[in-house]
Amino acid sequence: MWMQVPLTTIILEKLKKLNGPIKDEELFSDLKKETNYDISFNDFLRALMSLEIRGYISVSLIRENSRMITYIGEK
Repeated sequence: MWMQVPLTTIILEKLKKLNGPIKDEELFSDLKKETNYDISFNDFLRALMSLEIRGYISVSLIRENSRMITYIGEK
């Protein structure tokens, strides 16, 4: 589905506002509530991976299938 604002941009804006780490399940549910986009969890994980590769965020594995996401900053 085509989105007016890229998912990565929405995630970055949300993480900037949080001012601290957040679990992936919490971030995913917040994004689904705040946007009208039909986002699958796989698309969400792809966007997180893209942001991590670009150096904007850090994703740490807490336990199997649970991740802690921290905003590092923009380059």
